[in-house]
Amino acid sequence: MFVIGATKKLQNEIDQPIEEVEEYTDVPEIYQWHANIVTINRRKCLLLMNNATGLNLTLFGLRKQQFQHLDSVIKGSLKQLFQLLGVEKEIVDQMLGAADEIVYTKTKSRKVLGMLNEIKFFSEDMAAGKAYEDIDAAEINEYNNKELVFSNLDQITPYKEFARYFEKQ
Repeated sequence: MFVIGATKKLQNEIDQPIEEVEEYTDVPEIYQWHANIVTINRRKCLLLMNNATGLNLTLFGLRKQQFQHLDSVIKGSLKQLFQLLGVEKEIVDQMLGAADEIVYTKTKSRKVLGMLNEIKFFSEDMAAGKAYEDIDAAEINEYNNKELVFSNLDQITPYKEFARYFEKQ
């Protein structure tokens, strides 16, 4: 089960019930995410970040119908992100298996929200001055996960933190 802490902006976009955060404290951190909606180049974009590792996904140009089927959009996009980053198949299967059920709660971690804001700034910067069609989402997502260093993650990238998490298991 994935627990996604949705910001107020995202809660207004989706037709999903918002559960209480306290009901899902037993879910491992690796299956907990935070999500926000931002506008980049006048298009709605979804930012998704893992609470435990900072692994993140930026989806550009979402439309109303995609918000109605957000669970499947997230699952499919995470699969593409894992392929892009070269994550091992066993880990991909484990993560996507957990994504079969997704519940939405309010946000709970200001640390993760701060890192989401950093992702927003870098994504805006990489998309600045480009036509929407010219934005390379794969390049931006790879950069945000393999190049960007967060002080909250012991000065390493989200991808390395993600790999390190599964090495400890």
